[in-house]
This record gives sequence, structure tokens and C-alpha cells, in this order.
Amino acid sequence: MSYFLDFTEESKNDIQKIKKSGNKILFKKLNNLLEELTIHPASGTGKPELLKH
Repeated sequence: MSYFLDFTEESKNDIQKIKKSGNKILFKKLNNLLEELTIHPASGTGKPELLKH
């Protein structure tokens, strides 16, 4: 099962700024994190937790 990530315009702009900055290490980490979120959002890097109501 794969999940879909929906980005706001602000987050899209932030991702583009990181990409244009030339910081390849940071951009690679960001891509890895986003890819991980689409596969298994409840586990993995960064100690994810469920949203509270």
C-alpha cells in the first residue's frame, strides 16, 4: 500500500529553495524522508507518532 503526500504551495516553494541551494546532502535526506512517508508513515526515521485529536 502506498500513501499520497499532498503539499501546500508554501512547502513546494521550500522544497524548490532547498533544491536550488545546491545542498545535495540536505536535498537527498529530504527526498529519502518523503519517500519513506509514502511507504510507511507510522514508522521509520524521526520517531513519528499519530496525530492527536
